[in-house]
Amino acid sequence: MTAPQDATDRRLFAWQVRTFALLWSAYASYYLCRLNFAVAQPAILKEFPDWTLAQVGAIPSAYAAVYAVGQFVNGQLAVRFGARALMTFSMVVAGAMNLAFSRATTFPEMVVFWGINGWVQSAGWSLLVETMANWTPERRRGMVIGLLSTCYQVGNVLAWLLAGTLVERIGWRAAFYVPGLWLLPMAALFYAFLRNRPEDAGFAPVREDQKAAPGRAAPRDDRPSIRRVLAMTLSNRVLWVLAVGFFCANAVRYAFMNWAVTYLADFHGQSVRDSAFQAVALPLIGSAGAVFAGWASDALFGGRRAPLCAVMLAGLTAVCLVFPAVPAGHPVVATLLLALAGFLIYGPDMLMSGAATVDFSHPRAAAAATGLTMSAGAAGAIFSGAGVGWLRDIAEGRWDLVFQILAVLALIPTLLMASLWNTRPRGSR
Repeated sequence: MTAPQDATDRRLFAWQVRTFALLWSAYASYYLCRLNFAVAQPAILKEFPDWTLAQVGAIPSAYAAVYAVGQFVNGQLAVRFGARALMTFSMVVAGAMNLAFSRATTFPEMVVFWGINGWVQSAGWSLLVETMANWTPERRRGMVIGLLSTCYQVGNVLAWLLAGTLVERIGWRAAFYVPGLWLLPMAALFYAFLRNRPEDAGFAPVREDQKAAPGRAAPRDDRPSIRRVLAMTLSNRVLWVLAVGFFCANAVRYAFMNWAVTYLADFHGQSVRDSAFQAVALPLIGSAGAVFAGWASDALFGGRRAPLCAVMLAGLTAVCLVFPAVPAGHPVVATLLLALAGFLIYGPDMLMSGAATVDFSHPRAAAAATGLTMSAGAAGAIFSGAGVGWLRDIAEGRWDLVFQILAVLALIPTLLMASLWNTRPRGSR
């Protein structure tokens, strides 16, 4: 965002702040209706004691599978419809699915309702990234998207705190119907006040790659066809490297997100509420990691995202290897490690799924490129539900094998991002 100079600049700056606030608030609210399951999971297991860990883990895995397909499909649709229409519709349906889940009594009902929730939630991040990129000059893109990404870390914190309190005081079903009711008025505010591009609010384009070159006419506002967007996205080699790396990195992030509360409650003997309150260290410190990564990639690496990703993911690999050494009944040590893991994973997560995809995509296909990366990441997240549950089942409830597999998964994107060490954003020198 730019500092205001004259009346037009001040009005543009006000719109940039407004757009940022709407996108941030909407996506943080999304998380209230997404990560509530991770907190409710131990209580659901108690109510349905005949279900295995792998079976319960299949519910977030179903979410992740549908989310993966939805990311790619909705990434293409986002180019045509924009955040204002598509994300508003998605928030309404996500709220409705949480209300339905709060009344579910069978395993198939939970899988279906949570799967639909995954589809509509997939029409979120790619829309945020493209919309904010439309309102932000390239030289500040890393920092702005880094700040914007704090919405899902803060949303993670609020989701766990709210759900933990509701599960403890009312019951696990309240952890779904309260956030569901909140999301509906948020959708109405989002639709009323958001505009997809500066041009929709009467301004000239802000992005450098959408401005007219000296002596040439301004770029046309026509959106490319879905077929052309698809071709531009799937033929981009760097985007595929990002996608494969994000597949593995997101498997690690969602494993922590889906099981941190259960890990603290099961292995360290904490209550669900206390476990949820301690687990917020993961996204809370993660938000600092995301802001740091956005700033550092702009200021210290000249817009190159890969070097910082490689360094931080290497640190995450080491942290995953340390976790098995933490003895049972030591929640403080485990919480500190969760905080460090959050710092090291949320920075690369933001860069790989946000700033880097915009850097290397066509100016009119940022949402589609983000959709490809996020789709791959969501496919990786499928492992984090049933996969982690299955690993614990075969390890007879122990966590060592889980963390060892997570270390391997963190090492793969470390090597992939190192291969892009000197790759610069599209159009830079």
